[in-house]
Amino acid sequence: MGKKLNIFISYRRVDSVDFSAHLHDALSEEFNVFFDKEGGIGYGEDFPEAIENGIKNADVVLMVIGSKCCEEFKAKEGGSDFVVKEIALAKASNCHILPVVMDGVNMPNCFPKEIAFVSNHNGYLIGRNRTSLYFGDLKEVIKAMPPKVSKTENSSFLQEVQEGIERDRLVVLFSQDFTNIDAYYQTLKERMASKFSNEFYVVSIPSYVDDQEEYFSCIANDCNITCEVKKENDWYSAIKEKLKSSSQELLLFVTDLENGNEELDRKFATMLRNLKEKFPHFHALFVGKKELAKLVYGEGDLSPLNTATEMFFPDDGMKLGENRIVQQFQGMGKNREEVCKLLQKEKVGRFAVWSYNETINKLFWKNLLVRDGRQLVWRGALTKEIARDVLGCES
Repeated sequence: MGKKLNIFISYRRVDSVDFSAHLHDALSEEFNVFFDKEGGIGYGEDFPEAIENGIKNADVVLMVIGSKCCEEFKAKEGGSDFVVKEIALAKASNCHILPVVMDGVNMPNCFPKEIAFVSNHNGYLIGRNRTSLYFGDLKEVIKAMPPKVSKTENSSFLQEVQEGIERDRLVVLFSQDFTNIDAYYQTLKERMASKFSNEFYVVSIPSYVDDQEEYFSCIANDCNITCEVKKENDWYSAIKEKLKSSSQELLLFVTDLENGNEELDRKFATMLRNLKEKFPHFHALFVGKKELAKLVYGEGDLSPLNTATEMFFPDDGMKLGENRIVQQFQGMGKNREEVCKLLQKEKVGRFAVWSYNETINKLFWKNLLVRDGRQLVWRGALTKEIARDVLGCES
């Protein structure tokens, strides 16, 4: 038996202390669980120090979300908020962060900017997952998570990315759904920030923004461009002036493509490709999933990023839990007939990042199909068994 995972429970006393205590009791049989109300902090101990050590030692931080989540974030805005500090430290410590949403509560969208990244995490919804009194389903989800990755591990991958940026200047870095990239992502960002010094900019693609002015104004703000931006050419002119005014190497670290406006994303990606061709000291690194792959392959030779160097984040032997596999197939009813046909095959086809077969493309980016040498294969026998059960396919 491998070592027990270390769990830290982050919660608010105002609305989730009883739930979190029950969660602690249920999980303690199979995991090492830190919960400050149940012996996590001894009498006379330094409270903030004990919390910090508990998080740094954790593999997984469970962020319990109760009914007063948004109300409390707003009330503590500008002041001291232990939950914000805990989750920010969890990210900095490379912990897996899993929001656990209490029964009857919806996943909120009110997270402060320090922990806004949590809104992109797939939260575990207690009621919708029909979790039993003893949190059996949640235990399976946690068991599927590997111990957190040390920043010093797999340095060869990080070195390869750094060399690609230096050599090719335009790199796309993919991950399939549910692959935990937190440790690699954080370390890579730190290395790029150090290398490019004052000309390093993290560009977060605005989510669900269809207005051109708002879209490019957000990007201009991320690039520290202060002039008025009302359309894409305003941003493009400003970034060109920045590059003309200095020969210092500049990197745009582009993230959060999955919920961007497809047309505006394409325009932005095209401009970055053009900047690479015009300025030898310009670099861009894109991090993303299916929507990033679409910018590389979706329009064939006309795809805006078709000249970029491609790499994949390591998956470190990641496993999908049974509950998660079920959820993935539940969203594929429209593709039922073709999925059933593909279940008859061990090897689904030749490996490619992008397939023009819609079903194969969905299965790959949902992480239900994986690479095996030059072939695409099913993630495993359990995946196929669940697919037949959920979609009603014959054996």
